[in-house]
Amino acid sequence: MAEMTPFALLGLPARFAIESEEIEEGWRRAIAMVHPDRFASRPAAERRVAEQWAGRINEAKEAIENPISRAVTLLKLRGVDVGTETDTKMDMQFLMQQMQWREAAESLVSAQAKQALLEEICSARADEVRLLTDVLDGNGDLAQARQAVRRLMFIEKIYRDIDREQ
Repeated sequence: MAEMTPFALLGLPARFAIESEEIEEGWRRAIAMVHPDRFASRPAAERRVAEQWAGRINEAKEAIENPISRAVTLLKLRGVDVGTETDTKMDMQFLMQQMQWREAAESLVSAQAKQALLEEICSARADEVRLLTDVLDGNGDLAQARQAVRRLMFIEKIYRDIDREQ
């Protein structure tokens, strides 16, 4: 199998700003081409290849459905490693913000306070997504996009952690 990007597999442009409907439609078109019913009467080898393509198409959808993995994919396509395993340095201001959110989460006294904190975190998430859209779709500074992805990963984790708590 030739190496294709997740975007190419779904017939989509390699950009950050993609609507979920576009992803779903691209996935439906691609998966229909390798659906098992189309290969039921074909030789076993062709059925196996179709199954492999279906797997790759499903992986492509997963890679671009989530904004974080979509940004990571775009950065990889441009030769940038996000470095989540090796680079642990973060901006001091962002580290302080994380600590403030965690402290606020520990002292929540009501459902309304929790909701307000989650909304604040969602706002920070939206800011990072806007930045990624501007940088990745506008041929901006990839180092800036790399840092935004890393911040977004932390924001998502904090949001999940707080949302799970009673």
